[in-house]
Amino acid sequence: MATITPEKVKTLLAQEEERFVRERPKSKALFEEAKKNLVGGVPMSWMRIWTGGYPVFVDKAKGVYITDVDGHRYLDLCLGDTGGLCGHAHPKIVQAITKQMKNRGTTTMLPTEDCIWVGQELERRFGLPYWQVLMTATDANRMALKVARSFTGRQLILGFNGTYHGSVDETLVVNFMGELMHVPGMLGPIVRDPSEMTRMIDFNDVDALEQALAPGDVACVITEPVMTNIGIISPEPGFHEALRAITKKYETLLLIDETHSMCAGPRGVTGEMGLKPDIFVAGKFIAGGYPASILGFNKEISDWMARRPPWHTFFGFGGTLSGNATAVAGIRAAFEHAINDENFARMIKLAKRMEDGLAAIISANGLAWYVARIGCRVEFRFLPKPPKNGTEAALADVDYNAVDIITEGMTGPLDALIHVWCANRGVLLTPVHEMALVGPTATQKDVDHYVRTIGELVGALVK
Repeated sequence: MATITPEKVKTLLAQEEERFVRERPKSKALFEEAKKNLVGGVPMSWMRIWTGGYPVFVDKAKGVYITDVDGHRYLDLCLGDTGGLCGHAHPKIVQAITKQMKNRGTTTMLPTEDCIWVGQELERRFGLPYWQVLMTATDANRMALKVARSFTGRQLILGFNGTYHGSVDETLVVNFMGELMHVPGMLGPIVRDPSEMTRMIDFNDVDALEQALAPGDVACVITEPVMTNIGIISPEPGFHEALRAITKKYETLLLIDETHSMCAGPRGVTGEMGLKPDIFVAGKFIAGGYPASILGFNKEISDWMARRPPWHTFFGFGGTLSGNATAVAGIRAAFEHAINDENFARMIKLAKRMEDGLAAIISANGLAWYVARIGCRVEFRFLPKPPKNGTEAALADVDYNAVDIITEGMTGPLDALIHVWCANRGVLLTPVHEMALVGPTATQKDVDHYVRTIGELVGALVK
């Protein structure tokens, strides 16, 4: 087994960070100017988590490439953390959005004919008959949980440790060694005691699921079909069948959130596996990166909502801009021209090539790492084997005397080194974890460049 020492990692990291800063003076200057008025120097806090000392400032973005203000061109494997998975500035999506804005403006709080096509297509792909359009997946999840509580008359929500559902308070909870708590560092939770709103168990634990739902007081189970945020964690055989059977047994609604896992294919994991949720949510790239999300309901919930006076569902349902005509036009164009079988067949084939290339590097160098893939999303982790749930993923140690390499701070020196090393060689990875997305215009040359870049770094670390 190869040994990667903390000293080697930190030496290379210092060299790469010095290079990053030296080669990007315009981005640094803009970042310093932005700090005068923007919190942390960025318009949205997550933009602060890029390694290198500051984020690059973007000049152009097209397809799977970004050019920064210093003239560096990057293969973008982050793609806006899935928001740009249709490809930056997709011409057909841009055309549809531009046409809508020119002809009818951004929003009138009235429907357009596009919404009929979108509703029919969403039912065809994901199975649920009735839909709403909101601005973000977080908005959609919040509204879904409100509906679930009202529909069932129950208060509690059940989630799984480590799954990701945006900034939804009910899901920013962890069950650590039997103690339920808010995610450390969470800003202003809506209740002091998370047990008032949430139960939290581990993914793939059917016995815990049965025990959690048996009291009959849980309104809704919310889950990703495949865990993504703490590493790709696949459902074990029979888990989804048990999840659906047990939720039905205790009359608990099932919400599938595909915001990250839509990378599995044009019908998401829900379509690929034939899942039958009561509620469905997706967002991010659903309109090519234009702010939009989709929220689907089964017929029973939809009929119940339709019987209620409209003002009863008005409060708390998204916002005034939800369902705007431009977002609907973007969704239609994205499904017609980007989120389709042809693109995903090519993207998944390239992602498999990436997966195989990374696995070969790991094997050749005797590293206790593993590679995982879901559709066109590929990542590697500093663990000898995939965990089966969020608790295992969070607590897992590395077996080659490098624990301190990955546990210092939010990302750790090894993670930071990988990201800044790649950036200095024209590749952008998703911050915080080693996640790469293969976009619709990516090529075999692009994939091989990334794999080769990782191979060179591993070679420098283990020699």
